[in-house]
Amino acid sequence: MRTIKNILSVKPYHITVLFDNNEMRDINFETIISKFPVLKDQKVFNAVTLDDYPTLKWDNLATIRDYDGKEIKTALDFCPDTLYVLSKEVK
Repeated sequence: MRTIKNILSVKPYHITVLFDNNEMRDINFETIISKFPVLKDQKVFNAVTLDDYPTLKWDNLATIRDYDGKEIKTALDFCPDTLYVLSKEVK
């Protein structure tokens, strides 16, 4: 399983990261951004950070329901293995 060590750069709908295998890779979010329209706002997109997993996350952009049915705001994050597959190595 892959993890992300560091965010190297954030550009419009592209994030370059360093994975745990020391590969520098560019993740192109243009291919999936239609499924996450909140990330179309460049200011929101640029607010990406690493969580404790570590993978990319955006705070308070997802909603879940607790056992009582109450909606709770939580981070929007992506599986680092999926991000690895979607990315291209940067030479």
